[in-house]
Amino acid sequence: MMVLGTRIGRSLFWFTSIAVALASWRFVALGMEGAFPNMIHQLQPARLMFYLHVLAAPVALAIIPFQLSKRFRHRRPGRHRLLGRTYGLMVLFGGISGLLIGTNASGGPIAKTGFILLAMVWLWVTAQAILHARAGRFEQHRAWMIRSAAVTFAAVTLRIWLPLQLVLGIPIEIAYPIVAWLCWIPNLLAAEYILRRSPPVKVQFS
Repeated sequence: MMVLGTRIGRSLFWFTSIAVALASWRFVALGMEGAFPNMIHQLQPARLMFYLHVLAAPVALAIIPFQLSKRFRHRRPGRHRLLGRTYGLMVLFGGISGLLIGTNASGGPIAKTGFILLAMVWLWVTAQAILHARAGRFEQHRAWMIRSAAVTFAAVTLRIWLPLQLVLGIPIEIAYPIVAWLCWIPNLLAAEYILRRSPPVKVQFS
């Protein structure tokens, strides 16, 4: 997860989140087979779950910069709550479908385990954020939302790490199992570092 305390970091977060979310919806124009030629194996055993995942997960990714924006939260509290409910629903759909399609992921058992755990952690940290919000514990809610954002941002970091490893000459059969873990664990570690620093880093996407 990139350095978020700078204007450049915030701009990159906004840009990459929206860009990857929009790019993930390329199936609208290209169809599933044309948009995801390397994921055809997912369309046979779990077509419905794959459709649900590529529909819901990009919406969650596009929402997260708005939810972490102090300006948006203060100026549009009603929309913040509405987007929060939408985000939670999209994570629910994306996480459950991710659990199921993770069992059919390429890269063998190491990659499958990485993607399944990613889906489980995504569901858990987001559920914690929602429970704290409903209880009025907003400081805890924001902390868990930062963790949720870190896991959601795995959609971006996966698309950074995998091409980088291939450019370095790492074979895809080795690179993919590594990326299944590398796309989200460093993000979570970065989120924990941000949350535990004293004084805490201000993570606002204004």
